[in-house]
Amino acid sequence: MGKEAREMNIGIVGAGAVGVFFGALLKRAGHDVIFLARREHLKAMQKNGLYNDSDESFFICETFTDSYKEMENVDLVLFTVKSAQTKEAALQLRPYLKTDTMLLTLQNGIDNEEVLGDIVGDSRIISGAAYITTALERPGVIKQAGKASLVIGGMQEETQARAETIARLFEQAGIYCKTSDNIKQKKWDKLLWKKLRYTAECVLDEAVAVGKKLGIMSSPKVIERIFTSAEKAGQHKTSMLQDRERGKQMEIESLCGYFVHKGSALHAHTPVLHTLYSILSSIEKKGFATQ
Repeated sequence: MGKEAREMNIGIVGAGAVGVFFGALLKRAGHDVIFLARREHLKAMQKNGLYNDSDESFFICETFTDSYKEMENVDLVLFTVKSAQTKEAALQLRPYLKTDTMLLTLQNGIDNEEVLGDIVGDSRIISGAAYITTALERPGVIKQAGKASLVIGGMQEETQARAETIARLFEQAGIYCKTSDNIKQKKWDKLLWKKLRYTAECVLDEAVAVGKKLGIMSSPKVIERIFTSAEKAGQHKTSMLQDRERGKQMEIESLCGYFVHKGSALHAHTPVLHTLYSILSSIEKKGFATQ
């Protein structure tokens, strides 16, 4: 990233799997990091430290606390609490923020930035989308697989330079991080991807369940390969979409209705497929073509 980022005092508010993972790497890179956590996870870290079980496993001892007052000297807060706790956590944090302390929210959803801005000021907020596979395996231990990456950006034009500095901070800690001048779009894209991926997984699970009723056993490898192949397809338009755009009849019954009807007859529940089947059938009957 070029210019070296100076050492910072960093606070992790919401030290679950995501916050702990990034905080641990930042600590290993030489920054002072304070982890704010709760309950058994906090107790375990205070007693035994934090263990990061990953491709490059490592162990750290640091400041683990449940007191927001410990955040009074931090330069940067990684805000990773669950969305339902955003307002409460921000209100408790606000009295201890320095005038130039920045907040980087790595939360799911797209409304946390507005809530935080209303409480601590929009000029403090950097937003980010985290692409990471990590979980709290047990109190004091997180497990992470694969490569983690971040996309971050200022919520205001004047905070974009601060986002660039923070990106260098992560890069120097071994975390791939790029900046975006349209972070809202990136957050929307991530939200839609998660929702649509979940729907696709439900559809596949229901189709596999119908197959089992028919004596067709799909192996886990085949199921995994379906999503791998789908991701490689990128912007490819399916045959059903192509038919729709050309004003042709869609193959709804063969590609969707079959599973719904067989599932009903065999007592295999297919609620997501049934919903999609109903929507597609309604579109087909109305007969208006996509422009």
